Amino acid sequence: MWPSYQDEHEFNAHLVCRMCCMDERDRVQKKTFTKWVNKHLMKVRKHINDLYEDLRDGHNLISLLEVLSGIKLPREKGRMRFHRLQNVQIALDFLKQPSDMWLVCLPLSMLLLN
Repeated sequence: MWPSYQDEHEFNAHLVCRMCCMDERDRVQKKTFTKWVNKHLMKVRKHINDLYEDLRDGHNLISLLEVLSGIKLPREKGRMRFHRLQNVQIALDFLKQPSDMWLVCLPLSMLLLN
C-alpha cells in the first residue's frame, strides 16, 4: 500500500529524504569499490582516486583485469580518445570470454567487514 501524505510539502520532504539515502548508499558503494580496486592495483604499484575518472581511459581497468586474472592483456599506448575507447573495448572483450573466474555478488555488509 502506498503511503499517504497530508500535503505536497510532506510528500516533497519524504522524496528529498529518500534521495539523500540513495545518494549516501551510492557514495558508500563507490568508496568501498574504490578501496577494493586499489587493494588489487597496489600489486602493480597503481592507485586510483576517483572510480569513474580513473578507469575511463581503460589503462587502470586493464591493469585490474591483469592482476585478477594473471593474464597479460594488450593495450593502446596513445592518449587520444580512440586509444582510450580501444582500451575499454579490450577490457570488455576480455570479460566476455569464458573464464574459470567467477563473479560473486556479496552483500555490502560483508564487504565492509574487511
